[in-house]
Amino acid sequence: MVEIQTKNQNIFWLWSDEINFQKRGDTTYWSPELVVLEKHKKSVPLNKVAQIKGGKRLPLGEDFSDSGKVPYIRTTDFTTGYIDYAELKKISEKVFNAIKNYQIYKNDVLISIVGTIGAIAILDKDFERCNFTENAAKIVCSEKLNPYYLYTFLISSIGQQQLKRLSVGGVQPKLPLYAVEEIKILLPDKQTQQKVEQIVKDAFQLKKESEADYQKSQKLLNEALGLTGIEERREMTFWRWSDEVDIVLRIDPNYYQKYFQEMKARRAEVKTTKLEKLSLLIDYGTVPTSPDAPPELGTPYLTGKNIQPNELVLDKLDYLYTNTTHSIRNKAIEAGDVLITQMGTVGNAAVMSEGQGGWFFGSFLIRARPNKSVSPEWLALVINSDFGKQQIQQAMTTATVRTNTDLPTIKSLEIPVIDKKKETEIVNLYIQSRDKKVLSKQKLQEAKDFVENLVRRA
Repeated sequence: MVEIQTKNQNIFWLWSDEINFQKRGDTTYWSPELVVLEKHKKSVPLNKVAQIKGGKRLPLGEDFSDSGKVPYIRTTDFTTGYIDYAELKKISEKVFNAIKNYQIYKNDVLISIVGTIGAIAILDKDFERCNFTENAAKIVCSEKLNPYYLYTFLISSIGQQQLKRLSVGGVQPKLPLYAVEEIKILLPDKQTQQKVEQIVKDAFQLKKESEADYQKSQKLLNEALGLTGIEERREMTFWRWSDEVDIVLRIDPNYYQKYFQEMKARRAEVKTTKLEKLSLLIDYGTVPTSPDAPPELGTPYLTGKNIQPNELVLDKLDYLYTNTTHSIRNKAIEAGDVLITQMGTVGNAAVMSEGQGGWFFGSFLIRARPNKSVSPEWLALVINSDFGKQQIQQAMTTATVRTNTDLPTIKSLEIPVIDKKKETEIVNLYIQSRDKKVLSKQKLQEAKDFVENLVRRA
C-alpha cells in the first residue's frame, strides 16, 4: 500500500507485499502516480491504441543533400518539444527510394529512443514525403487516442517518469520499441482529449506567431543597421598586403577576415555612441558565496547557461543560500539590466525583467544597466545582432582553451543611434514576440497540468 508522500515528494513508504522486488526495487519505479496508472481501469498499454514503428538511418556511404527535397527528421531537431522545421536536413531521391518505407506523416508523434531518452514532438505540418531517424520511434494513434493528448501525456512529468522507468542500458540508454509499446496511457473520453488538443494547438499557434514577430524584428533591425546583403563566409586562407595590417594593433588572421572588414565599413556608415555613455554601470558578476542551495532556502543565481540571445533560459537555475548574499548585494539584478556572457559562449545578451529583481549573476557574466535614454531591449537586440557580434568577436581573446571578452570591450561597443520611431517599432515587435513565447509556454504547461491532474484524481 502506498502512503501519502512527504511535502517535497522525495520519500514515500511502500508495504513489501505491494512490491515485486525481483522486478524492481528502486523507489522511482514505484512512484504513487505510476502505481495508480498501472491499476486504473482506464489505463491501457500504448500498443492497444496505437502503432509504434522505428525510423531508418541513411544507407551506408550516403549523406544529406543540399539539393535534396525530402525532409529527414533527426532527434536533434525536436529536443525542445517542437520540431525545428527550419533546421531539417534534406535527402536525395536516391536515398529516399532506399528508405521510403520509413516515412512519418502529419499528426504522428515522435519519441527519441537512443541517448537522450524521451524527447517528444508531434508532426503538425503536412509533408508530401518525410523520413525520420532510427534513433526515434513514431507513434500512429488509432481513432481512440488523440495524438495531441498523447503528446501532452508523454511530455508531462508522469509520461517522462515512465520513459525513464522503461529505459535500459548504461553508458548509452535505450528505449526499445517493445518498451514504448508498454507505456501505460490514461485514456479519458474523446471530449476530454479534444480539450487538451485545443490547448496545445493554441500553444503552438502562439509559438508560430512569436517566431514570425521575432523574424520580422530581425529583418527590420538588419535593414536599419545596413546589414542586409552581407554574407558571413569564413575564409580558410587569405593574404593581406603589409600596409593593410596594423601590426601594432593585431596580427592574428581572423581579425582581417573580409566579413569582419566589411562589417567594420558598414558600421562606419551608421551614427553610433559607446555603450558606456548609455549605461549607469557596467560590471562583472560575482563568484558564488556558498555551495548550491535548495530552491526553498536560496536566491536564484544566473550563469552563462541561462543567457541565450534575446532570451532567458530559466529551467535550470542555480541558487545561493539567501543568508550569505548580504555581502554581494551590489550584484543584485534590477529589472532592465542587460546580462552578457563573458566567457565560453561569448556575447549572448538578454534583458532582465521584474521577475529577476533581487537575483544575482555569476562572474562569467557582464551586466550593463542602461540609463533612461535607451531601451534595454534595443541594447540586447544590437549586441546579439551581427553589428554587435562582429565587434566582440574581432576584439575577442582566448584564455587557455576558452574564448572571452572583457569590460573594456563591452564598454566601448558602438551602439547605433537610429530614428526613434523605427527603433520603437523594432523593440515593440521583439517584446510582442517575447510575450507570445511566454504565453505559449504557459499554455503548454496548462495542458500538462490538466493531464497530470487527470491521473492524480484517478
